[in-house]
Amino acid sequence: HSIVDGCDGELARLKFQESRFGGLLDFWGDNIVHVAIFGCIAAGWALASSETWPLWLGGAAIAGTLASAGFVHWKQGRGNESGGPLFTSLSSSRDHSLGRALDAMSSREFIYITPVLTLLGKASWILILGSVGGPIFLLLLVFVAVSDAKRLSASDSLAR
Repeated sequence: HSIVDGCDGELARLKFQESRFGGLLDFWGDNIVHVAIFGCIAAGWALASSETWPLWLGGAAIAGTLASAGFVHWKQGRGNESGGPLFTSLSSSRDHSLGRALDAMSSREFIYITPVLTLLGKASWILILGSVGGPIFLLLLVFVAVSDAKRLSASDSLAR
């Protein structure tokens, strides 16, 4: 997934064929892969343990992933009809250290950790981290958005 995911965007940029639709397809495709990973790990863990609680962890990870993706799409993607990149940063301010940290956390490195932990027999860690981290990530996204809105409002007030 990661190799193909990286190649299609690079090819589009090299051939000057970037598009808003391609950016949306890439963004949502990545998030659907994350949902599938969380869902499969939860189902496998539930089947292996004959318990249903891993499904609750999977549900929390999936809900956090989809809610975060939806929020980012709503905040960053709407109204962006320019030919430039669809998503550049989770914060509108380069000075926002939490925004930069969230940008780093939302990179594709998650997908590289998955096979390593799986080979070590620790795939359940991915689900645990996702079920806790997904909702926390969403809350931090909302915090950054509110902070950005306040900062924009304050700068608009000063400009008047």
